[in-house]
Amino acid sequence: MTEFETRYLGDGVYASCDGCHIILDLRIQDNTTRIALEPAVLDELIRYRKDLLIAAKDGTRKESKP
Repeated sequence: MTEFETRYLGDGVYASCDGCHIILDLRIQDNTTRIALEPAVLDELIRYRKDLLIAAKDGTRKESKP
């Protein structure tokens, strides 16, 4: 698998792709945390962002599920 160029997103967060997963790196000083997102999880993250934008626009807020 080819790894694509890493992109800085802001606030110490970097994104890359290994050809299968979107990988988020949180780089704080000497510490790095990685999260590999499968396509279905990335889709849920995108849906969550859309829901947040809709709630902010409408002034509504949904409670978290346990």
